[in-house]
Amino acid sequence: MEPIPTAIGRYVVENLVGIGGMGQIYKAHDPDIGRSVAIKLISTKLMSGVDRAEYLRRFRREAQAAARCAHPNIVAIYDFALHEGQPFIAMEFVYGASLRQALDAAPVMAVPDAIRIMRQVLDALASAHTLGVIHQDIKPANIMLTPDMQVKVADFGISRFANTEVTSVSSSMGTPNYMSPEQCRGALVDGRSDLFSAGATLFEMVAGERAFPGHNSAEISHRIQHERLPLLPAPVRAVAPRLQLVLERAMGKQPEDRFDTGHDMAEALRQALGGREEDLSTRISPVVGVAGGIADSQKLRRDAGPQVPEPQLDADTLRALEQKLTDYVGPIARILVRTTAGRSRSVGDLCSQLALSVTDAAERERFRREVDLLIRSRPSAADGTASRADRSVPSGRLPEHELERVQEALTQFVGPIARVLVRRATADASSVEALWLSLSNHIDSPAERAAFLRLRPR
Repeated sequence: MEPIPTAIGRYVVENLVGIGGMGQIYKAHDPDIGRSVAIKLISTKLMSGVDRAEYLRRFRREAQAAARCAHPNIVAIYDFALHEGQPFIAMEFVYGASLRQALDAAPVMAVPDAIRIMRQVLDALASAHTLGVIHQDIKPANIMLTPDMQVKVADFGISRFANTEVTSVSSSMGTPNYMSPEQCRGALVDGRSDLFSAGATLFEMVAGERAFPGHNSAEISHRIQHERLPLLPAPVRAVAPRLQLVLERAMGKQPEDRFDTGHDMAEALRQALGGREEDLSTRISPVVGVAGGIADSQKLRRDAGPQVPEPQLDADTLRALEQKLTDYVGPIARILVRTTAGRSRSVGDLCSQLALSVTDAAERERFRREVDLLIRSRPSAADGTASRADRSVPSGRLPEHELERVQEALTQFVGPIARVLVRRATADASSVEALWLSLSNHIDSPAERAAFLRLRPR
């Protein structure tokens, strides 16, 4: 690997932040304007004269195409030049993480959160398509998320101007799992190809798995061109019954079967949530006033017995959880805490969902033990008592109606053996929350495990 340059053009290099398909990406400082930038530097030293000329042509086209797309949800391009004979682009430096990183940490995203993100992507694509620019590689890795959940679509590296003659090789570029059927065939594409890729990305966001998986590009390509879109998991269809229809249209085999524009698809997604206008920010607790607060946190639990106020998720707890999770998953912790908090019902619920983002089993248990101290030491917003779902109870004395509830939920994922598993787990469970977490370990699929945990009592 080549040493990190001290400067690229007029930009002072700070560090290497990534290696992409087209070269290295550096974080740098623009001394003339005083802002951070991302520099994409390409090495063409090993290319032949013909190949290098083609590569430079494509690279310049990337700069020209992306620079035309001035939109708040598109990574801005600032400059294009050569450094020691090698091309580079200076662009907006996005503080945050990619959607790919977010999904790797937590494979399943809540439907409202996923749709909020995808509507921003579609708004960006609609703007680019109006200018005649096709992205041609929409995928989770090219969708950046800032800590406040603003989308930045990145890497127009293989985009092209619509109606421009290109080779079949160029027109078929893309990432196999998200390519449209016409891309797989090497045919010419238009903006509706990007909508297919957006649909494939959204499917993965809510289902926890790719719409058309495969062991190699040929198998994936065959499935994309000939197989029907699989059904979304039952819990997703229950939340948004019309989402399946939206995705089937977005991912039609022929371009004419799809939505005409990104705006049309975005509107269909809005209606899939019941026609509600969803705010792009995470819901805010009326008491703590911080993004990512618990929705409906003032409501009382509706379970049997005396009602106990739902404890508040305060800003200090959010920061403490973020700091602890950072030790296990890195900077993406902030995004995970903010998105997960918006759909959590209690501190315990939030902690258990965050634990699923820690892939190593031993580290996951260590994380759970550490955050358990936060739960135990945290006072209730009302009278210092813990929430009803998190309070410990003597082993073997969990409410019968809670056992029936968890057994019914678990049966959807493991079948009739759920009854035996529930009875065995009850002996060691100190709370309803602990019972659900224990039983979730019997579900192998991360997506189904997360779906099961979302069925916990409110």
